[in-house]
Amino acid sequence: MKGNLRWGVAGLVLGLAAAIAIPSLAQTSPPPTPSTSGRTVTVSGTATIRSAPDEAVVSLGVRTQAPTAQQALQENASKMTDVMKALLGAGLKQSDIATTNVSLYPNYNSDGTAVISFVAENDIQATVHDMSKVGQIIDLAVASGANVTSGISFQLSDQNQGLDRALQAAVADARSKAETLAAAGGAALGQVISITETAAPTPPPVMFERAAASPSTPVSPPTLETQVSVSVVWALS
Repeated sequence: MKGNLRWGVAGLVLGLAAAIAIPSLAQTSPPPTPSTSGRTVTVSGTATIRSAPDEAVVSLGVRTQAPTAQQALQENASKMTDVMKALLGAGLKQSDIATTNVSLYPNYNSDGTAVISFVAENDIQATVHDMSKVGQIIDLAVASGANVTSGISFQLSDQNQGLDRALQAAVADARSKAETLAAAGGAALGQVISITETAAPTPPPVMFERAAASPSTPVSPPTLETQVSVSVVWALS
């Protein structure tokens, strides 16, 4: 009995010691470090690049009116042929001239009860690569029979040239903002997770009218603006 009592007392002492030690260890353990995985920052960047156009697209047409549909088409075809020959003779290539519309419709009397004539129209777009000759091309086309126009649009022969520079500037703008935000939050930029881009090149149309007293129709090309916006998501570390 005495032996059993001694073992029982010893076991009780060890159990109490363990119970006291366990909470002591728990109190001295360092708090867990918060996880940084999954933290991101999303920033938008914008940029505008200005470029001088090196191409002009001139919209021209021939409209004819005659008593019969066949006569209207024949007269129209004859005049448009003269216009195209004049444009080719001025240095434009066949690939620079594109037909955009061919139409034929009746013309009614005032009360709309009878057809009095037919109207034929043929419209083209002529791409001029020499900006100094745009006015001369317009005058030449009008002198050759063109009597319809819907204006001029200016563009870059390499559309991606301005866009690439604008995208680089927009991403740089986004990075600058993201670095500022990350530093303010006590973090640093990690890898790029995604980039979303929207581009809106907006070459403004320039309308023209033929000036009879001028030796050449004056044309002043505008400065083209390529505007882009990007949204970039970075991981934070």
